[in-house]
Amino acid sequence: MENKQSTVPPSPTPEAIAMDIVTGGWKAQALVAFVKTGLADVMPDSKSTEFASPKDLAEKADINPIAVHRLLRYLSTIGVCVEHDDEGLFKNAPVGDVCTTSCPTSAASKILFEGSAVHNDVWGQMSTFMKTGKPVLKDATGHDDYWAMCKANPEHLKLFQSAMTSYSNDEATMMKLPFLSPTFNLSSFETVCDLGAAEGALSKAINERFPDCKYIIADLPEAVGLIDAKSLPSNFDVKGCNFLDKSTIPKADAYLLKHIIHDWDDEASITILKNIKYVNPDAKVFIFEFGPMPGPNVPHLSKLFDLHMAITVSGHQRTQAEYDALYENSGYTLEKTHMLADGNFPMYVQEIVTK
Repeated sequence: MENKQSTVPPSPTPEAIAMDIVTGGWKAQALVAFVKTGLADVMPDSKSTEFASPKDLAEKADINPIAVHRLLRYLSTIGVCVEHDDEGLFKNAPVGDVCTTSCPTSAASKILFEGSAVHNDVWGQMSTFMKTGKPVLKDATGHDDYWAMCKANPEHLKLFQSAMTSYSNDEATMMKLPFLSPTFNLSSFETVCDLGAAEGALSKAINERFPDCKYIIADLPEAVGLIDAKSLPSNFDVKGCNFLDKSTIPKADAYLLKHIIHDWDDEASITILKNIKYVNPDAKVFIFEFGPMPGPNVPHLSKLFDLHMAITVSGHQRTQAEYDALYENSGYTLEKTHMLADGNFPMYVQEIVTK
């Protein structure tokens, strides 16, 4: 028999893999520039049969044509855009489409936020975290906590707010569409409190699915003070509160905590849950977090975000065993787990009840 040469490309060497990892920051900043300059928005989309020249794109975005060519030539190698076989002409790939501000599933605000100078500076202090095990925000920015830093840096605060809205919209879509979260059900509750809700994107979306509930959007007074209460549905109320102070938490039959527990260490997380229990020991609590965190060697967004929370706010992304211990120490037990999009979405919902 005639031997045929294999067409399978050789696996990269360990050195090549290491270099690809360490230059990951370069990739991130290339993508940030693609979004920040408006270049993504002037590209032909992935479904277009047309390609555009760097000169034309540069004129539309008011940037340098040579820089455009060099950036797009690289981005075409990692699937962000496509370079025509004749060379020098480009259009977006599907990844490039979601980098535009007009895309319904746009990731633009999240790209600008996660790739921001502040986050780069914080991650640059990782070796300090490895020595102390404590947040390095002050080392990177001079501020003691993330929220004080945001207040002192209006530009970063805008990035934060836009990104949080984008994250919330993605996650809210999961919760309002029954086929994406089939086991999640609030129909038996009269009053639902969206605790730490910001502008209430989660409860607004869930209201479309469970319109017979009454909803309370609850957060710090300065956060809920930005909400136009008149624009809310008639079954909504707004309350200023601090979930670390049990006397301020409104009473409800169910509480929604989306990306709240991951901001805090075990002591503060236990305080939050005990405060809810004090207000209404019969209420169910729904914990929305990245996960479930898989076992050894399996990649998952929760493992990366665990590091990010650790170096910024003393937070944690937890394993299921760690969550169960947290609930035990708070007087709760896990009753149900709700997977989203058949487990293909990196967030899940834990439904806990008083022991």
